[in-house]
Amino acid sequence: MKNRMLKGAHLSERKCREILHYFCEDLTATQIAAITGVSRVTVNAYLKLIRTRLAQFCEDAFPAHQLPENVVSLKGSLSGLPKTSYFGFTRHNGHVYATGLENITKEHLLNWQKQHNGQPGSEMQSIQAVADFNNWRLYRRDMLAAGATTNGDEISGFWGLTRNRLMKFRGVNRNTLYLHIKECEFRYNHRNENMQAKLLQLINKHPLHEVHMQ
Repeated sequence: MKNRMLKGAHLSERKCREILHYFCEDLTATQIAAITGVSRVTVNAYLKLIRTRLAQFCEDAFPAHQLPENVVSLKGSLSGLPKTSYFGFTRHNGHVYATGLENITKEHLLNWQKQHNGQPGSEMQSIQAVADFNNWRLYRRDMLAAGATTNGDEISGFWGLTRNRLMKFRGVNRNTLYLHIKECEFRYNHRNENMQAKLLQLINKHPLHEVHMQ
């Protein structure tokens, strides 16, 4: 039977949907392989396609006016997946968006953190926090005001979800870190929706064989 999710796939559409279901349940590739009987290598290949589709969706949803000048993305990458350990977080309309950042050092971050939003000449003005995944540290510029608190804050919630998910996977290869961060962004921003239905809607619109693999 024709697989509408992935043209030319060796697996049936039913098996692809099964993998998608367990992906939405946040199982690891090893767990999915054990349940479905599909090899872990094949499962990982499908998960990379799904994560790339999610990353493309999240990039399209990112408010263009809040993109920093030193952004790295799938669209702008000429040499495979974006490879960076630094991600900027920003809030917009109740959602949290993450973007890869280039040309970042610890000294750069400390200087950026001391600047105030709107200050003439300040860098990354639209970015409210920067995550350093080399050291698992979150730098915040929006919480420096007196009396500011992170209780109930969207960025704190997103950072907590992202850190816990990646630690569950016992770390993530830097080559695929970008895809995992964008997956966390999707999961957080659509946490009150049916993730599987949302994903199927995206894939029906743009099947996985249309994903440009890096």
